[in-house]
Amino acid sequence: MTENFSNKNPNELFETVDKIGEGSYGSVHQAVTKTGQIVAIKKIPIEEDIDSIIKEISIMKQCDHVRLVKYYDSYFLDNELWIVMEYCGGGSVADVIEFCEITFNEDQIASIVKSILEGLVYFHSQKKIHRDIKAGNVLLTDNGETKLCDFGVSGQLSDNMAKRKTVIGTPYWMAPEIIQEVGYDYKVDIWSLGITILELAEGEPPLSETHPLRAIFLIPNNPSPTFKEPKKWSKKCVDFLSKCLQKDPNDRWGAKRLLKHPFIKNAKSTKITLPTLIEQCKIAKQEANKWGKKSSSSSSGSSYSTDSSTGSETTSSTGSESTSESTGSSADSVVGVESNSNSDSEGSAGGFSTTVIHDMDSIKNKEDIEEDLGASFLDQIKTQKNVQTIDEEQQKTNYENLEPRQLEGIIKHITSNWEKDLTEINERYEKQLDGIKKILQQKKKKKRNKK
Repeated sequence: MTENFSNKNPNELFETVDKIGEGSYGSVHQAVTKTGQIVAIKKIPIEEDIDSIIKEISIMKQCDHVRLVKYYDSYFLDNELWIVMEYCGGGSVADVIEFCEITFNEDQIASIVKSILEGLVYFHSQKKIHRDIKAGNVLLTDNGETKLCDFGVSGQLSDNMAKRKTVIGTPYWMAPEIIQEVGYDYKVDIWSLGITILELAEGEPPLSETHPLRAIFLIPNNPSPTFKEPKKWSKKCVDFLSKCLQKDPNDRWGAKRLLKHPFIKNAKSTKITLPTLIEQCKIAKQEANKWGKKSSSSSSGSSYSTDSSTGSETTSSTGSESTSESTGSSADSVVGVESNSNSDSEGSAGGFSTTVIHDMDSIKNKEDIEEDLGASFLDQIKTQKNVQTIDEEQQKTNYENLEPRQLEGIIKHITSNWEKDLTEINERYEKQLDGIKKILQQKKKKKRNKK
């Protein structure tokens, strides 16, 4: 592991200027080198599980492209791991949506999407899949350049492995084939790009008002999403979106081909379309920090989440607060951008965190993935302040799409964590639990009959 790190003392190389972010896995600082170069430094306590951070560092070291956040070096100092990377002073594209309270116009979307595609063409050429494309993972420099970040959940495709099966990403942006566990390739990034277009155009991804667990059920079964008002957008734009959001990945265009699409081909540079917005966003952030405004950026916490820099499950329930100034780099992902969060509505657009359900190739205990699903379902019950009427037909459809092992996991987790202080909610969901059990029995019976 030590070959990834320099043995020099970083305090002799960098002067810390300001703390720009803080989260559960460390803090991020703006610093200056002896030559005057501004960098971002992530400081992580060594006692944390850093396996996925090491993986992210490895991926960053292997990649060198203008559309990817640049990695410089890593150091051990006392009980901390310091990761030094390119500083992106403009925050993230998600910050612009939130702090400026705007959505992007067609020219701006085309320029952002073109730059993302340029990064993906390179990334895919290295046999890598990003698996978490969204506005919160597109950073901005002060002059308007865009940089893909957050490679902690990226996957590597070897020459003899054409598909991966890890269920990973941020639920609302997940491609159907990831959820269906049928194996997937680079095309999942293109689906996420399509969802990101809708995020840029409408301020949030489809199903954002739905709990993340239910969104995972709905994505494979619903028709491909599109603009809420297609007539507001050019035919080229609508057609481009449709090429990204084909349910069948074989029909979905690749990054190289999309760069030749008429919607993108003549797109302006983000250096032309974004600098004014970046400056407006900086001013809005300063005002927000001045008055203690809590942000609900797409890179902040969610009731259904795992720490994006580690892949390990966290319990960052909706409504929890973090304290980051949203400049340059996230505290909870090596190169993401995080804002203060105080989302009041469970499963709302206020919290979109990266989720690692499990690596299906390495499951030794089949209950592991069910525990993840069960924990998410239980979290939905715990955080639901106003219990709404359950759509029984939709509920039945959702659970009928699960495998028996997943249903068993949900049942096990709910029953083992039933809480006495949730009497009203327990009564409401008791019927739902009975329904899950019935579906499970039917599936097991059907499986026995096949044998």
